[in-house]
Amino acid sequence: MADTPCITSTDTALRRGTLISLVSADEARVLFEDGTPEEVECDILHAAPTPLLVAPGDVVLVWRPVNGDRAVVLGRLGQSAASTRRPAPNAPAELVLEATNSLTLRVGDGSITIRDGKILIKGTDLVSHAQRMNRIKGGAVSIN
Repeated sequence: MADTPCITSTDTALRRGTLISLVSADEARVLFEDGTPEEVECDILHAAPTPLLVAPGDVVLVWRPVNGDRAVVLGRLGQSAASTRRPAPNAPAELVLEATNSLTLRVGDGSITIRDGKILIKGTDLVSHAQRMNRIKGGAVSIN
């Protein structure tokens, strides 16, 4: 039996495009500009346990069957615009979490616990960064 390629140039096309909008977590609109500008609605391939992180403006690789079937975003080329630290468009200006006894935020070995006016920060390392002054203020301050 002769070796037959799985994908031939007459069956499919891999194209580079710019993601212009997310329709849902599984669908996007992509603009191809390699020739005549064209917008295409695509499915998004999630090949890892976590969804593919994409945002409008990202450059993506798209598999587009020549037979007219729906195109698929295979992945992102370079860093995503979604990874820059900016609030989501629907993020509230202020968020208040309230509890009667205590509130704990925990990720892995790190946690922040607030109980009756006391705040406890735990972690394997604690790093503090400030653009301007970093102030430690209290009735008494104990270091080590």
